[in-house]
Amino acid sequence: MKRFLPLVACLWLVAFYLFFYSQELPNAQKKENGQQPTRWDVWKEVDYFLLENIAPVRDEKAPPSGWKYLPERTGFLLVALSVYWVAYCLGSGLFHLMRGKIKLIGRLEWHALSLAVGLSGVSLITLGLGLLGLLNRFAFLVTYAGIILFWAIMHAKDAGSFRAWIGRINSSFLLMYHKVSNAQLPLSSPRIWGSAILLPFLVAIFLGAMLPSIDFDVKEYHFGGPKEFYQAGEIHFLPHNVYTSFPFLTEMLTLTGMVLYGDWYWGAVAGKAILAGFAPLTAWFVFLFIRRRWGETAGWLGAIIHLTIPWTYRISVIAYTEGGLSFYLAATLLASAVTIDLLDKRKATGACLLCTGFLAGSAAACKYPGLVSVTIPISFFILGYYLRSVFKKERTWKDVGVAAALFIPGTLLSFGPWLAKNMYETGNPVYPLLYSVFGGIDWDDQLDAKWKAAHSPDHHHLSNLWTSLIDVTSINDWQSPLVFGFSVIAMGIYLRRNRTIFWLSLYLAWLFLSWWTLTHRIDRFWVPMLPAASILAGVGAGWLLSKMKGYFAIPLLIPIIFNLAFITTELCGYNAYLIRLNDAKRITANITSPEVVYLNRYTISRPGRVLCVGEAELFDAEFEYDYNTVFDYSLFAYWIGQPDPDLPEGEWKNRSAKEIREKLSSRNISTILVNWQEILRYRTSYKYTDFVTPKRFQYLQDEKIIGQPLERTPFYREAKTLSDQQRTEIENWAPELLIEIDGKPYFITTQIFPVL
Repeated sequence: MKRFLPLVACLWLVAFYLFFYSQELPNAQKKENGQQPTRWDVWKEVDYFLLENIAPVRDEKAPPSGWKYLPERTGFLLVALSVYWVAYCLGSGLFHLMRGKIKLIGRLEWHALSLAVGLSGVSLITLGLGLLGLLNRFAFLVTYAGIILFWAIMHAKDAGSFRAWIGRINSSFLLMYHKVSNAQLPLSSPRIWGSAILLPFLVAIFLGAMLPSIDFDVKEYHFGGPKEFYQAGEIHFLPHNVYTSFPFLTEMLTLTGMVLYGDWYWGAVAGKAILAGFAPLTAWFVFLFIRRRWGETAGWLGAIIHLTIPWTYRISVIAYTEGGLSFYLAATLLASAVTIDLLDKRKATGACLLCTGFLAGSAAACKYPGLVSVTIPISFFILGYYLRSVFKKERTWKDVGVAAALFIPGTLLSFGPWLAKNMYETGNPVYPLLYSVFGGIDWDDQLDAKWKAAHSPDHHHLSNLWTSLIDVTSINDWQSPLVFGFSVIAMGIYLRRNRTIFWLSLYLAWLFLSWWTLTHRIDRFWVPMLPAASILAGVGAGWLLSKMKGYFAIPLLIPIIFNLAFITTELCGYNAYLIRLNDAKRITANITSPEVVYLNRYTISRPGRVLCVGEAELFDAEFEYDYNTVFDYSLFAYWIGQPDPDLPEGEWKNRSAKEIREKLSSRNISTILVNWQEILRYRTSYKYTDFVTPKRFQYLQDEKIIGQPLERTPFYREAKTLSDQQRTEIENWAPELLIEIDGKPYFITTQIFPVL
């Protein structure tokens, strides 16, 4: 049996790898023959991708690039390191204040949890300073100096005296130096081969993160919201961007980067460098969780598996908030494990319970789904543990009450400020959710219905459940076969005889089912499953390593080599790692928002604000603008039109020319940008107001309110690239947008109108 199980595990990995690498990449661009590329196609080019990253062949026409431009990133790294240092000082000081004992918690766990608490605390401090209108570098530096002083006082107090504290620091450095200088680590040590594997992934993550983003959601609100706060010098309600009323833990760190860097554009890139740190830290928490029960080698394998997943790279270089949510999920799991261990040993758990609640609330502070994926299930798990102890007469109901009195306030400390902010600004603590319960300013039944339709599953057919599971584990472009391959091994070996594996497996099932049941099933919404899955995979990999010894390198390194090559392709994001930064800014802006680039030049000679219709990706804009997202009231509709009781319900009439001129003049509108491409996308997905049509702009032209669209803006798209659904929608809604140029049909994607 001892030989049979490893053989079965190896056969399973071979079968799963063959299935995994034969899958098409759904989000990749089709090949010339019209077929979707598979992972086998990537394998054929792995050697080219790896060699190109080591010694790239330069194109003479390409922008300047090379290691000589690495110093341009120095400011980003300094900002990120400064924020992490302050976060550690804050968290470490709070742990000393709460009397959290290193000996009880574990030294590495103590430092890791301190940093996790501190990062959430730094985010809340940015929120507080922003609400006070203190978004300036001086206020931040004074606050950070206070945090460092607090840390020094707490450490000195815990040491007994300031001199004893200094002596302890010196002793720690001497001990560390002695260990390092006398360390004799063989190549077989996981610290050696594990570090060698992780290093190229870390380099790729941070070089990719220190580049401008090209993602729509990032530029619309992950960066766009902090940009508006930074420019205003304060955090306030933005009625035209509903997304900025979400919990904004990670976005506050982006805003921190802007303030410390002193610039909203490059400060956002510094913010990306801060957020990129979540990736290695999450891997660290995976390592610590596994190490407590299965040893250091299995812990290293879990960290390697997590950090080499293409999704880990992707959410880091794009700056998705799922990176923060994954981090706090892993941190909460570790804090829960420490708490349960202390409870089993009858040790004091007050500080750990408060910390666990704070971290669980921090997950919700990253985004609302964190309530479902972390806060609620972890709270029920700890409650269930206490109830089990009560029924076994190991604890009393008073103990349950004390635990709740620590865990719940901890949760409210991290998540509560976001609820309070929304309650004050909108009357709804979870705005825009639960509108039917709490209501909410600047929201109505129509907007709520649109929101729910766009953010809910379109069906709950059980037949699709299996399809979604296969997609999550095997088909999705940015998944790694190490995750599901080794997780199955861990569950097969330990599920029936290990309580931790059982609960982790159950938790993983909850994460998948809640994603499938409660969300609109966007792939990145299930990314927070990956830390929990990586823990299982690390355990499975550790078991197989103990059975296979050196042969284990084959099933481990094959996917790692593929993943390293894969993440450095365009399939995982913009990756001009060492390009000159000003060229990166120009290129990414032209990729995502060419019309905004044009207006940046055009508005120099035509000052005033730009009214953006259908356009919300405005992070690159260097001019003043008014806009709204698709889920907010249309500014164009409210400024140009008004409801008419004589028209069918939902239809509006045009305001008078005088009213329109007065409104545009009051906002100093000099130009109107209309993005028909985006409006078409909204009309075929989320819905969009019927008021916005070419005929409305023709009315404004007839009334001499706006002039003819600028002819120097060639924003067209060949009509043959439109889908049948898009073509039908245009013909029914705005046939005027279909034109011919040199006998070829085109669709007008964007128009810019000067206000007369």
